[in-house]
Order: sequence, then structure tokens, then C-alpha cells
Amino acid sequence: MNQPNGTDLKGVRVLIVEDTWHTATAMKAALERVEMVVIGPTATTSDARRLIATHKPSLALIDVNLKGEMAGGLIEELHTQGIPVIVASGYAVPAVAKEKVVRFLQKPFSGGQLIEAIRAAVSAEPATG
Repeated sequence: MNQPNGTDLKGVRVLIVEDTWHTATAMKAALERVEMVVIGPTATTSDARRLIATHKPSLALIDVNLKGEMAGGLIEELHTQGIPVIVASGYAVPAVAKEKVVRFLQKPFSGGQLIEAIRAAVSAEPATG
């Protein structure tokens, strides 16, 4: 039942944590085209934590290496809060525990690949326990 235009993602709140401006703005544009609510983008984990506390995202799209600051702690916190995380990284094998994230996207990726990863993350309800 997934529609090609992305209306199944309308209103889903996604946090973007990405330190490369052109990548962050391209991701934001792709998500807004399918009527997602974009929180950020932000380039630091401290700003991300403030946005999470204020806006309560449904999921997060995070680059692992933010100008030398590794986002592992932030990913762990989001996982603990039950917020699904998609890691978008230039690393073939990012230094993140696989069980803490729902999808990995290796850069460069297309807008279509991004939307499909988000669909998979949204449809993969986190286990409650």
C-alpha cells in the first residue's frame, strides 16, 4: 500500500543530524516533498539533544561523524527512548552497534533510497519491552 508519492509518510517527524550543509538541505528537501515534518537539520549532538527534547521526533537520520564528533552516544540515547535511527554515513561500516539502528545508508545515496529507508524504519515498529 506504499504510494510512490510518499503520502504514507505525511506528518512523520524526522530529526536530521548532518554536518555537511548541502547533504542536510538535500535530505530536508526530499523529506518535505513527501510532506514529512523535518526537525533541524542540525550539525551537532548538543543541538540535536535540544531539538529532541522540544520536538519529539518519530525517527532520526544521523551522520555518524559530525566534523570529528562521533554520534554514537546520541544514537544510544535515541535507541533507549525508542526512537528509530537511520545512520547515513560515508563509512562502509560505521562504528555503530547494528542493534541500535534500523537502517544504514551509505553516502552518496539518492532521494529515493532515503525515502525507502525511512519507509522501512517507520514500518518496523520498535519492540516494546
